[in-house]
Amino acid sequence: MSQRSLYDKILLVIKGLAMGVANKIPGVSGGIVAVVTGFYEEFLYSLKRLNFKAFRLLINGRFSHFIQYTNARFLLLITLGILISYFTVSNLLDLALLHFEKHVKGLFFGMVMVSAILLIRDFKHWNFKYISFCAIGLIVGLLITFLDPAPENRDLLFVFFCGAISIIGMTLPGLSGSFLLILLGNYALLLVDSVNALGEFTVRLIAGDETFRVLFAQYGELLTILAVFIVGSISGLIVISNVLHYILTRFESKLRALIIGFIIGSLPILWPWSKFYLIGDSNITILSTNTVDETSFFSLLWIGIGGLIVVALDLYDRKKQ
Repeated sequence: MSQRSLYDKILLVIKGLAMGVANKIPGVSGGIVAVVTGFYEEFLYSLKRLNFKAFRLLINGRFSHFIQYTNARFLLLITLGILISYFTVSNLLDLALLHFEKHVKGLFFGMVMVSAILLIRDFKHWNFKYISFCAIGLIVGLLITFLDPAPENRDLLFVFFCGAISIIGMTLPGLSGSFLLILLGNYALLLVDSVNALGEFTVRLIAGDETFRVLFAQYGELLTILAVFIVGSISGLIVISNVLHYILTRFESKLRALIIGFIIGSLPILWPWSKFYLIGDSNITILSTNTVDETSFFSLLWIGIGGLIVVALDLYDRKKQ
């Protein structure tokens, strides 16, 4: 990989931050950010390199070779952005969802909708075969929205499974990992309660309010759950990215048509006037239209803003080329 400038490195952190925010929103896939901002293929390529050869380089102390082989600098910058988002922007996002849910959904609806339009524009192989793959992705995406959420489950093996499954959203654009967590019943536990517990634990530990033992007794269960979830996510990320990279190198056009279908199929979840409570309500109903009220104008405005953001990113990317 070519040497990146300081500006490019900062931009990668920002892209990682955007990916982290997208992963937090049910119905939005972090992989969409990777596709729209132009680092999806490098992301999959780098994850594919986290294999046994990389492990051998690491345990043998060949760190420079490990960094070069895995494209580790790129992955670290993206990961840094994702981690920053989980403890900063994501907390603000939780508040925004509680008080301005329609506006937040409108913003992401606009972004996802325009992303789908741009992907359709850039796909050059439309014929009956690829339209069929797109239709399959669309149908699967829509069918997922009709599934009923399961109850919360704190079993650590199940939490590990949730981590492995939820990471799909980062590697397969159009399938939302956070929405899959809602269906599995553990969205609030893993992306809200556990993350908040880690933040509170860290702040109180640094402030010296209590000893580590006392704080861990209070937050230990949630911190353990979060740790298992992270391990599951990393494991799933490596496995799924290898599978997708294999498919991408052999069936690129078919996969891209399928992804476009997935993305379009996720749009009903984000429609601002669907009765779909993202936080704080286990009774989730999808595709049930709410009454359009006085906030409708601002929701439409946010749809436009979301679309313009994606158009601006597309224009920037084209200008760089």
